[in-house]
Amino acid sequence: MNFSRLILILCLILVYRTDNFGQFTSVSGNTFSNLIVPLSITALSGDLNFGQILLTGVPQNPEIKPKNGKLFEITGQPKRKVTVTYNPVILSNSQWAATNSGQLGTMRFNPKVIKDNGKNVKSGKSIRLKREGLIGKEKLWVGGTLNVAANQPEGDYIGLFVISVSY
Repeated sequence: MNFSRLILILCLILVYRTDNFGQFTSVSGNTFSNLIVPLSITALSGDLNFGQILLTGVPQNPEIKPKNGKLFEITGQPKRKVTVTYNPVILSNSQWAATNSGQLGTMRFNPKVIKDNGKNVKSGKSIRLKREGLIGKEKLWVGGTLNVAANQPEGDYIGLFVISVSY
């Protein structure tokens, strides 16, 4: 191989590498993040215990006023809207009936939820969290009524009330 051929081959290799690997291109894009305070709901005090109800043979609707019931506190992003959801609860005396050979029965608890300022909060509706420093807060009071039928079987009735919040 002569020297001129070697130079030609080296030049071609150098040109080839420069054309294919020496190119550069770029593209840019925006980035975004929304940092928020975690959302939570906590039971603070009170209960939804209706106590003993005397069966009289007449339908009854005993009531616990919300401010005398259970108090919850929502914490999350200040001034952000949160959706509050809850449902009526069917209470059952099944455990009591099984233990005491009693008649099975159910009855309905109809919750009433209000904000600390007394305004009603309907299930599925949004409320805005009030700013308290770096955190948003709102207190909810829960009370409600029981539907006790005229022929309601006796026993200890138990049900689970669930209240949820979401952004």
